[in-house]
Amino acid sequence: MGVDAIFDDPNLAIDAIWRAGGGSDGVSVRVIRKSPEAVVGLAGNQFDLNATLIDVRLSEVAVPAKGDAVDLLDDDGEVTETLIVIGMAKIDTRRLVRTCEVAAVQPDDTDEP
Repeated sequence: MGVDAIFDDPNLAIDAIWRAGGGSDGVSVRVIRKSPEAVVGLAGNQFDLNATLIDVRLSEVAVPAKGDAVDLLDDDGEVTETLIVIGMAKIDTRRLVRTCEVAAVQPDDTDEP
C-alpha cells in the first residue's frame, strides 16, 4: 500500500515509541514529522505561526489523544526527543493517517504528560 511505503521510507519517517496518556508502556511506530509555517493576517497585523505536527498510521495507533507522549528515536534506538500531543488535527480521507499537533517536552517537564 502507498501509505506504508511512505512510512517505511527512511527519508520521510522515523522510528518512535507512542505512549498513550504519557504512560511508561509504549508501542513502536513510525511517524512523519512536519513543521509547516504560515503567515496569517488578522486585523491588519501579520503573525508567523509555527507548529510541529506528526503523522501516525491509525493501524499503529488506533486512537491518538491529547496527552499521549511520543519518543523520537535515532538510528541506534535511543530517544532523541520527547513530544506531547497537544491537539488533534485531521484524518486523511481514507482514514489511514492522523495528523497530531505536538510540543516538545522540556527537560524539567518530563514528569508531566
